[in-house]
Amino acid sequence: MTHEIVEQLNGVLAGLKDFQKATVDRTINKYQLAEHSHRILVADEVGLGKTIVAKGVIAQLLKRHVGVNTTKSMRVIYICSNLALADENRQKLALFNGEDAKRWVKPSTFGRLVELALKPKHSEINDEHVIEVCTLTPSTSFTLTAGAGNCRERAILAVLFSQTTNLCDVVKPIRELFKTNQITREGRWEEELSYLEQNFDTDPLVVSELESRLTMPCESRVLNERFASLQEAAFFLVNCWIEDSGETDETSHLFYHFRVEIRRLVARCCAGSLQADLFILDEFQRFQSLTDQSSDSEESLIARQVFNDKGETKKEKSKVLLLSATPFKAMTTINDEDDESSHHEQLHKLLDFLSHNDVDFISQYEMSRNLLHDDMLTLSSGFSDFESISETNARSVEKLLREYIARTERSQISKGFEQLIHSNELCCGSDFGVEEVQGYRAIEALNAVLPKGRGGVSLIEFAKSAPWAISFLNGYAFKELYHRNINNPDVRKLLGKHRSREHTHAWLSHVNIQNYRLNVEQSAPNAKIKALSKVIFDRSPENLLWSPPCKPYYEFGGVFKGNDNFTKTLLFSSWALVPKALSCLWTYEAERRVLKGKGKRPQYHSGKNASPLLRFEGQSTLNVWHLLYPCKSLAEVSYIDGSLDEILAQQTILIQSKLACLKQYESEERTNSDWYLLAPMLLDKQAGEVEHFEQWIQVNESRLNKEGRIKHFAKIKRYFEGSDSLPLGKMPDDLAKVLAYSSLANPATCAMRTIQTLWSEGTSELDLVSYSVQFAELTTRLFNHEYAIPIVKRNIKHTLISGQTASPAWYKVLVYCAHGNYQSMLDEYCHLLATSGSDLHAATSKLEHAMGIRSSSEQVHFWESRTKAKDKCSSSMRCHFAVPLGNQKLNDDSGLKRVVSVRDAFNSPFRPFVLSSTSIGQEGLDFHWYCRRVVHWNLPNNPIDIEQREGRVNRYKSLVVRQRIAENHDPDLGNKMDVWEQLFEQAANGDTNKTSDLEPYWFTPNGKAQIERIVPTYPMSKEVAKYAEVKKILVLYRLAFGQPRQQELLESFTACDIESEEFNRVKDSLIIDLAPLNAI
Repeated sequence: MTHEIVEQLNGVLAGLKDFQKATVDRTINKYQLAEHSHRILVADEVGLGKTIVAKGVIAQLLKRHVGVNTTKSMRVIYICSNLALADENRQKLALFNGEDAKRWVKPSTFGRLVELALKPKHSEINDEHVIEVCTLTPSTSFTLTAGAGNCRERAILAVLFSQTTNLCDVVKPIRELFKTNQITREGRWEEELSYLEQNFDTDPLVVSELESRLTMPCESRVLNERFASLQEAAFFLVNCWIEDSGETDETSHLFYHFRVEIRRLVARCCAGSLQADLFILDEFQRFQSLTDQSSDSEESLIARQVFNDKGETKKEKSKVLLLSATPFKAMTTINDEDDESSHHEQLHKLLDFLSHNDVDFISQYEMSRNLLHDDMLTLSSGFSDFESISETNARSVEKLLREYIARTERSQISKGFEQLIHSNELCCGSDFGVEEVQGYRAIEALNAVLPKGRGGVSLIEFAKSAPWAISFLNGYAFKELYHRNINNPDVRKLLGKHRSREHTHAWLSHVNIQNYRLNVEQSAPNAKIKALSKVIFDRSPENLLWSPPCKPYYEFGGVFKGNDNFTKTLLFSSWALVPKALSCLWTYEAERRVLKGKGKRPQYHSGKNASPLLRFEGQSTLNVWHLLYPCKSLAEVSYIDGSLDEILAQQTILIQSKLACLKQYESEERTNSDWYLLAPMLLDKQAGEVEHFEQWIQVNESRLNKEGRIKHFAKIKRYFEGSDSLPLGKMPDDLAKVLAYSSLANPATCAMRTIQTLWSEGTSELDLVSYSVQFAELTTRLFNHEYAIPIVKRNIKHTLISGQTASPAWYKVLVYCAHGNYQSMLDEYCHLLATSGSDLHAATSKLEHAMGIRSSSEQVHFWESRTKAKDKCSSSMRCHFAVPLGNQKLNDDSGLKRVVSVRDAFNSPFRPFVLSSTSIGQEGLDFHWYCRRVVHWNLPNNPIDIEQREGRVNRYKSLVVRQRIAENHDPDLGNKMDVWEQLFEQAANGDTNKTSDLEPYWFTPNGKAQIERIVPTYPMSKEVAKYAEVKKILVLYRLAFGQPRQQELLESFTACDIESEEFNRVKDSLIIDLAPLNAI
C-alpha cells in the first residue's frame, strides 16, 4: 500500500512547475530544521498557484509520514476566509481522487471547533486512511462573539453542557434553552439531539475542562454584572426557563449572552486539544488577528491555543503554512503611517509571528533594511555616481527574509510580462452631456427637501457613478431617509405628477423599460456607461449563448462570425450601486437588441413565463429527443481546414453512403419526420451497437420523472419493439444533411466524444451514455432559458423538408450549435475542468451550475413608484447577460451557493458575460478562464489593488494565454487526443528561450491577444492625474518593499529619469527577490 501511495504522491509532485517545486522544496527544508519556527509564508504573486504549492507541501509531508507512521493518519487543517474559497480550493488540495480518495482519505471529522467536543461512537477504524483534511473559517470557529452558532453547534453545546456534573439534573431545560426560536420546523431540534446522542460520545477532556471553567467569572459584561460565575448564570436561567416556560422580553438578552459565552468557552476548550501535522492559513490577511501576537482579541486568543507549540523538539512543533499574495499592504500612503496598518508595521508583526518572536532576527533585519533604505535615497538623489551603490545590503535583507518568506513574481523569473497588458484610458468626453448635470441637480433638489442627516457620501458621486442613480440607491442612508419622509409635503410637491427633465435623468422610467424603448448606449445620462456600452456590445454578443472557443475546428457561422476574439468583462467599482445598476441596464440592453427589428416585441414585465423552446412531452415532435442521443455511427468527423459549409458537404456525402443500409425501413407511406430521430438509432443498430442503444433507453427511463415525458418516450420504445418494419415512408431528401449537422454539433454526440477523450479511464459504457445524456440535457436547459429563446428563433431560419413545422426548434438548436463550434467549446471547457482536478461527476456538477444558472433580479425603484411606501416598491429588473457579485454573504449556505453558481458560470463559456463587483478583487476567487478584460470603473485608493484586480484574470491557462497559443499552434484533430493538451505541449516544446515553467501556461510571448485594462475617465477630472500617478507607482513600488513611509520614498524618485537604462539596472539590483527558483 505504501508503495502505491508514494507513487501517487510522486505523480502529484511531478505535476508541479519548476518555480512551484522550488518553493515546496524550500518549505520542506525549513520544516526539517529543529531550530526553525516551522512557520513559512508563501506570498507568490496573485495567480501563480499558491494552493498548488500547498498541495505539494502536503504531498511531501505525507510521503515522509507514510514512511514512518502506518497507524495514524496525517491531519491537515485548512483555514480560509470564507466558505466560497474553501469550496473552490478543497478539490485543488486533494491528493487522491475517485476510488483512491475513498480508500486513503479519512472523512473530515469536524468543520467547526466545537465539533471537536464529540467522538464518533461507531467509527470504523480504517488502517488504509493516511490523511485527513479539515476546513475551518474564522467566522465559524474563531470569531465567536457574533452569535450562538448554527443548529448543529447549539445541539453540541446542549449535549455537552447537560453532561457537566452540577447540571446533569436539569438536562431538559438546559437542552431547551439552547434550541432558540431560530428553528421553525417541528421536530428538527429533537432530531439533531437524537442524532448526536446515537452517533457520538462527548470528549471527557473537553467536559472536564468546561466544568473547571464554569466556576470562573463571566467575561460578558451583561452577565458579569449579575452573576459571579457562568455556573450561577446557568442555574438562574434554567429556573427562569422553567418558571416562564421559555424566554421573556426581560430575560431574552441574558439567554443570548449566555449562549454566546458558552459557545466561546467550548471553542477554547476544544482549541487547546486541536492537533494537526500542518496548519494552512489561506488569504490570512483577511483574518490577521490570528497571527497578531500582541492582540487580546477573541480570535487571537483561540489562534494562540491552536498554533501553540506543544513542546521544544522538532516533532512537536506545529507546522504552519501561510498563503497570501497580499500578506500586508504592498504600499501605504502617508495617511496610513499614523496607525498600525502601514506596510512596514504589518510586515513587522508578520515577521514576529513567523520567527516566533525571535528578537535577534528582527534586530538583524531592521539593521539591514535601514542600510538598504539609505541606498535607495542615494539612487533617488539623481546626483551620485550609480557605481557607488552596492547591492550588498539588498542581498542581506533577502537572505534574512528567505528564512520565512517565499515570494515568486512573474517579472523576476520570466521577462516580457509587461507586453501582456494593454492599458486603455477610455476618455468619455464625447459621450458627456448636460443630462448628467441635470441628473445630479435632481438628486441635490431631493436632498434639499429632506431633513439633514449625519452627512456622508457626496451626492455628486452618486450621479457620476451610475445613470438614473435614485432608482438604484436601495441600501444607502440617503434612500432610507427618503423613504422615511415619503409623506413630507415638500417631498411630494417636488415629486409631483409632472416629470421634469432633471427627474428624467435621475429616475428610471418603468414605461420605457416595459416597452423596450430605452436605448442605453444612446440615452443613458452617464458618459461612462455610454462609452463602455460601445465596448461591451461590440460585434453583437447579445446573440451569443457561449463564448466562442479559442481554437474553433472550422470557421464560425451565424451570430458567431466575427467574434473570434470575444472576452467576458470583469468590472470593479468603489460604489455598491454600480454593479446593480450596470447589471440591470446591460442585461436589459442585451434583451432589447435581441428583440429589435420586425415582429411583435413582448413587454419586459409580461407576467407570463415563456414557453420552453424544447419540449419533451405533449404534442411536440419526438425529434427533440434527437438532441439527447449520442450516436456512435455519427461520431467520426473529419475536420478539413475550411468553412462550416465545406465540412457539412463532406459529412453529408459520407453519411449519405451510410444511409443505404436503412433502405429496408422505407415504406410506401408519406415521408414521416420521425426519420430525423430514428435514423441515428437505426444506424447504430445496423452497426452492431444494439447494447449502446439499449443503455440509452435504460438511462433515459431511469431519469423520467414527468408523466408527459414518460408518454413521449414510450412512443420511441414502441417503434423499436417492431423495428424490422417501421411505417416511416421514404427517407427525407435532406436527412443526410441534417445528420451531418448532428455529427458536428449534436450535444449528446459531442459530449460522448469529449468524455471519451478526457475521462475514458474508469468510465464504463453505461456511464459514458449516462453522462453524455446529462451533458446534452443540460444543454437543452440552456436553450430553454427565457433569454435564449428569442436568440435562437430570430437568428436561425433553416428549414426541413418533412415535419409539422418547417423550421422546428430542435433543428434550430442543432444549427446554432454547429455555428458556434459546440464541440470545440465543450472540449476546451472540459479540458480546463479535467486539468484542474474535476472528475466526470464534478465536471457535470460544474456544467449544471454554469448552464443552469437562472436570471437573478435586483430591486429597482422606478419613477412611477416614487411616492409609494418602501414595502410597495417591489419592481425589479433581470440580470443574466451581466450579473453583480459581492453582496452575498460568503459564510452562510445560501450566500455561498449563489457565489459558487455565479463564479462557476462566469468561469465557464456561458452567461454571464459581464461580472461587476465592489469586493472580489482580493477574495482569492478565479475568473480567468473566459475573461481578459478588466474595467476599473473607479480607480482604487491603493494603486496596487489594480494588480490584484487584474490578477483575477492573469492566471494559469487563462483566456489570454489560450488565445495566444491558438494563434500560433494547430492540433492534429484526427488523433483523438485532448486538443488542448496537444496545443500546450506544442507551445512548451516550441519555445527554446523560456527561463521558467511560467511559459506557456501563465505567459506566452507571441500573439496579439492581451489583457485589456480599461479605465473610463472624464476629461480634465482628478482621475486623469490619479491614473498617471498610479502607472508610475506600479513601476516603482517594489523598490519600497519593507520600508516605512513608502509614499515619501517613492516621491523622492519623481525627478529621476525612470526610463534610463542605467537607473533601471541599479533599481533592479536593489529590489528584493524572494523567489526560491532564483536561489537554486
